[in-house]
Amino acid sequence: MENLFCDFCSAKAPAWCYPAASFIAMTIGPLVSASEGGWAACDECHRLIAADNREDLAQRSLSTLIEAHPEMASVQGELIGSLRDLHARFFAHRCGDAIHVGMPEGATAAAGPTRSATDAD
Repeated sequence: MENLFCDFCSAKAPAWCYPAASFIAMTIGPLVSASEGGWAACDECHRLIAADNREDLAQRSLSTLIEAHPEMASVQGELIGSLRDLHARFFAHRCGDAIHVGMPEGATAAAGPTRSATDAD
């Protein structure tokens, strides 16, 4: 998953995939944006999702968005509301447990693959 990004905070090489049904993510006038299928998550966002810590997940998403686009800081009050709504839709459309698809952040290929507690022996 080297070329992918976390769908929550945009971290590189997410290690988790959350299966989800497709849904309308946003509608602005005639513009409709859809979320299609599963969502990728980095280790930190996965931890927040697993703990159902939606507020910290939204705050993490906002912080990384503002860091990448400081010009959006003036509308962060509106952005956090939109992120909370988008994440609520994600939680409502999840259709399965997270699937471990990569190595934890900071691991190297030389260290070898990791196993999650749900991996079959």
